[in-house]
Amino acid sequence: MKTLISLFAILGFVSFAQANHIGPAGCGLGNVMFGKKSQILAATTNGSTYTQMFGITSGTSNCDEHATVAKLDAYVEANQVALETDIARGSGETVAGLSNLLRCQNTDSVKSSLKENYSVIYPNQNPSAVEVSNSIRQVLKNQNVGCAI
Repeated sequence: MKTLISLFAILGFVSFAQANHIGPAGCGLGNVMFGKKSQILAATTNGSTYTQMFGITSGTSNCDEHATVAKLDAYVEANQVALETDIARGSGETVAGLSNLLRCQNTDSVKSSLKENYSVIYPNQNPSAVEVSNSIRQVLKNQNVGCAI
């Protein structure tokens, strides 16, 4: 059994060292071990060991981006009303918290970018938290304000 575990650890390290790519099976231990080469084995490993869920929650096993997206979605949902108000004003605690959550280099740039793109982030009366989150990520990527997204 120890030999099998050691073999999996070595295969995982080699796979991770060769390419840190995520295929259709997603992140998790299966991705670390098999990469894009065997998505069936990667998906089976992820599903049978619950490592994908753990990786997304903890930001490990090539799930860094997924963890950030999940945190952003939760933050937007928990602060929806205040966040909309703060984005419209271009200031406030929720925008500063969002900048901190995304490890942005310049909070002032984030505030001004979000304010300038308010109509993109909130295109209608009641967008869902996920829609707002996706729009925020897209705006910050397009504006290149130095956030970890």
